[in-house]
Amino acid sequence: MFASQPVAEGVPQHVLDVIACLDREQFEIEVACPRTSILWRGLADDPEVRLHPLPVGRQISAHDAAALAKLVRLVRRADVVHVHSSKAGFLGRLAAAVRLRTRSVLFTPHAWSFWAASGALRSGYVGLERIAARWCRTIVVVADAERRAGLEARIGTAAQYRVVHNGIDTAKFDLPRRPVRGRVVAIGRLARQKRPDLVVHAVARLRERRADIEVLLVGDGPERPAVERLVTELGLGGQVQLLGNRDDVPELLATAESAVLASDYEGCPLSVLEAMAAGVPMVATRVGGVPELLADGITGRLVEPGQPDALAAAIGDLLDDSALRDSLGSEARRVARECFTRERMSAELAALYETHARP
Repeated sequence: MFASQPVAEGVPQHVLDVIACLDREQFEIEVACPRTSILWRGLADDPEVRLHPLPVGRQISAHDAAALAKLVRLVRRADVVHVHSSKAGFLGRLAAAVRLRTRSVLFTPHAWSFWAASGALRSGYVGLERIAARWCRTIVVVADAERRAGLEARIGTAAQYRVVHNGIDTAKFDLPRRPVRGRVVAIGRLARQKRPDLVVHAVARLRERRADIEVLLVGDGPERPAVERLVTELGLGGQVQLLGNRDDVPELLATAESAVLASDYEGCPLSVLEAMAAGVPMVATRVGGVPELLADGITGRLVEPGQPDALAAAIGDLLDDSALRDSLGSEARRVARECFTRERMSAELAALYETHARP
């Protein structure tokens, strides 16, 4: 049984990719998630998957008690339980504790909840994660950086952790390259973590150096109004396009000369893997698990977070050097095909599920 709360972006897509590669003769699959999630939509027509609705919302709400009661019932009959993200992860593990089933539970944080907080709120999140770590057998992290951060925060024990890097459907991004001069693509939720404002500021710095620069921001989120205001204030309406959520990401990447990720923190971002699989050289911040995916100067460029000047310089260097773009993009695509497929990821998780199944 899988439980996941986010409705869009990386977490539900991760679960979809895992499920797509599981052997249906070996696993009977049940999924609890919001009806509006791309996970629900992606599985709605699959007759072999049983879906159970969960309420939407990252914050604590009155609906959480009903969600917990539902998860208690689902956990009772499941052989293996894999819960994803902070809220579903906490409620799912609490349900397992209620049913005395914690030895069958795996938890994947997909970037720790406390990374987005500070002060007393951060301490509170850390405290909750320490408690909930006692209610699962294994903490499956998507990057070694996530494992180190968990242990530094004294969440769980070293023996509980397993690193399983994300994987994607690389064939989906194996399209012929047809780059548009000066085009840069940034894929991700318009949220503070992803720092779309830094991307916009980098474009402002690059405008004089590259009059043909064009940045496509793919994704939506709470920061969209602020980003739109910033684009207007800096007079970048001709250089920055906010495309919202799109179903044609592989096609958009095929037209890009470069991709960019400006996040303050990350686990194992799918947008990096997607750009790699598409053969698009990426400039990304050196945070979380990103350096475990991109090798600076070999498969992409890494810069320090929070520095629009460094971001602009690295993007500009790629746009100015076609040989460098071709070299980085080609090697990135090779590495993605060899190391970051969803088949590899799912096989590693399936092996863990076997060890967690109750007799």
